[in-house]
Amino acid sequence: MIELMDPTREIEGGQAAYAPRPASLAGKRVALIENTKYNSDNILKRIGDLLVRDYGAASYKIYRKRYSSVPAHEEILRDVQENCDVMVAGVGDCGSCSSGSVLDGILLEMRNIPSASIITHLFKNTGRAMARQWGDPDYRFLIMEHPIANLPDDLLQQRAETIVGQVVELLLTDPIELRKAA
Repeated sequence: MIELMDPTREIEGGQAAYAPRPASLAGKRVALIENTKYNSDNILKRIGDLLVRDYGAASYKIYRKRYSSVPAHEEILRDVQENCDVMVAGVGDCGSCSSGSVLDGILLEMRNIPSASIITHLFKNTGRAMARQWGDPDYRFLIMEHPIANLPDDLLQQRAETIVGQVVELLLTDPIELRKAA
């Protein structure tokens, strides 16, 4: 007899809750959670630089996950919660790392940290599946063109400049209001 196991989990009722959004990024400390995939740290650093230079963030700190396909470990989540005001996760450019990056955003929203997760366009359905699993099928994450792993510095900078406005919008605007506007 073969027994098939369903790896999904059921969420116990309730409405998704989002962290209160700051009015601006001025003076805010930004967490950047990179998923160990090649170039994810490089593009997140560029986004961090833009958030400091153009949006007044006080600083950013890069956190490196142990593995790309799992959510950030408890030590990272705790440190972000204690020492940062907002968080950007990514960049998911494969199936499991995309779901992990989306989950990082969901977990930090649950800890009252406004979050923006970035994945590449090929894995939009993977991100949606993770959001559904955690009880928020409309969870908003950001989508960047695939791939990033093989991009040279100038194209990484271009991608960062292209998405940073969306990152700021998601960090500063209540996701439910963004949903209504869409």
